Amino acid sequence: MNRLLNSIMVASLLFVSCQQKNKEAAQSKETATVGGDKDKHGCIASAGYTWSTLKDSCVRPFEQIQLDIVNNSDSYETAAFLIIDDKKHAAEVFLKESPESIVLKHVKEYAYENQDYKLIQDQHCWTLIKGDKTLYKEKE
Repeated sequence: MNRLLNSIMVASLLFVSCQQKNKEAAQSKETATVGGDKDKHGCIASAGYTWSTLKDSCVRPFEQIQLDIVNNSDSYETAAFLIIDDKKHAAEVFLKESPESIVLKHVKEYAYENQDYKLIQDQHCWTLIKGDKTLYKEKE
């Protein structure tokens, strides 16, 4: 009888001990991830923020101008995002496949570019081109 009672007590203690460790681990994980993913600029990626060179602050690219992918057979991406600075001297493009945003300089009215990309506006819609290939286009 004592053996049975001792076995039940040990099993109960082990069960309670395991449950407490699981609860502590879960609480530790929750507090470690909230706001814990700030980048070097202080932007919190888990909240959708990333650094904008043009705005000189953290932005949520998906709240900006959206460009939809033209052909997703080469990529699983579906959209890029665009910011035009207030003075229209530069444009900034956020692509999932690029770790940093891409800044394009104003070259003429409704056109921005760098050595790799061109951004043009035609009939009020933006188009992003790399080389001779149209990658993304704003919906009409």
